Amino acid sequence: MRISPATLMGALAGTLLVTLSGFAQQPALAADELQQYQQRLGKLFRQLDSNGDGRLGRDEVRSNAYLQRHFSRLDRANKGYLTPADLR
Repeated sequence: MRISPATLMGALAGTLLVTLSGFAQQPALAADELQQYQQRLGKLFRQLDSNGDGRLGRDEVRSNAYLQRHFSRLDRANKGYLTPADLR
């Protein structure tokens, strides 16, 4: 069976279109994942901020091993507390 050049080109174009449409969805997926991550981070911050001042002191992060271990690195300005911006 012989495939005509037009048929072959049509098949290749279709494959390319499907592939490119998958790539076009990637930025939307990444943006959605980033939004979900930021929502989870905001929720965690609010849970840890026991006094509701919008800051996390060393005493407030004791229950979170990661934040406790990396507190000094995340507190780049040496303020003695973390803000939501420090966690981004």
